[in-house]
Amino acid sequence: MNHSNSNRLRLTGKLIKGDRRYVLQCDDKSVWKLDFQDNEVPEDNHMVLVEGVKTGVDSIAVDWVGETK
Repeated sequence: MNHSNSNRLRLTGKLIKGDRRYVLQCDDKSVWKLDFQDNEVPEDNHMVLVEGVKTGVDSIAVDWVGETK
């Protein structure tokens, strides 16, 4: 389930390493570009929960990320 409050987002999906950056592909097929800033990036191709601030139409500045089951 995806949740948002103003510009803050909490999204669940599959973390994918793209050509230029990491992206999150959600169950509803939406794709979000992720800016991890100084956060540690988990291994790609896993389901993750991402929390952060929406910085563009399809971009998130990630505050926190963790693997889900």
